[in-house]
Amino acid sequence: MTLYLIALLLTGCATEAAFIVFEQKERMLTALLLKAAASLFFVLAGFVAFAQTSIPAYGRMIALGLMLSAIGDVCLNLRFLMTGRARTIFLLGIGTFLLGHIASLIALIGLDPKALLLALPVAAIVSYGMIRFVLARVEVSGATKTFGIVYLCVVFLLACVSLALFALDPQSPGRAVFAVGALLFAASDVLLVLNQFGKQTYRALRPLHLSLYYLGQVCLCLTIALMR
Repeated sequence: MTLYLIALLLTGCATEAAFIVFEQKERMLTALLLKAAASLFFVLAGFVAFAQTSIPAYGRMIALGLMLSAIGDVCLNLRFLMTGRARTIFLLGIGTFLLGHIASLIALIGLDPKALLLALPVAAIVSYGMIRFVLARVEVSGATKTFGIVYLCVVFLLACVSLALFALDPQSPGRAVFAVGALLFAASDVLLVLNQFGKQTYRALRPLHLSLYYLGQVCLCLTIALMR
């Protein structure tokens, strides 16, 4: 079973790399298909990992988050083909990702509610500082701005809760891997916002944030099997 899990994740990473190459070449239909396939691989990996979980409630919530993220992946890339509805599709994708992050947050809190109490003050400070940093570098307003702030607050809270959980049990490989994944998500999402709405955009940010994001998903898949 472990070999199947590793094979799925490695194949997914290779497919994600191919997606990035084709997107950079602006072959958007091929890129969309590759992105959907890469997302399917981490969802399948989540189901394989679930067969090894010792905490079914945790595994179910993470698997739900993986499926929501896969839907978000398709939406965020579909906007390049449906340019007339790009903003709506983008917000739909981000909304789906938000639900995925909330599912992961619920899974973590279920492991030890004390982690949330420890993380909240740190998350408030981190969110305030990082959102000020981001807003100074982007041009966005209205509902998109409000939604973006809420989204980033949830992402930073997820990262802080994962670090708090690890601090409560630093011997747990599952908690360590989740903390790495959550930090990768936070970095990826900050880069996504800067690249999407930044006053200055850089082409290199796109493959970087996509790579960090996919590695984050790999980490979450692994935690389903590793968490104790």
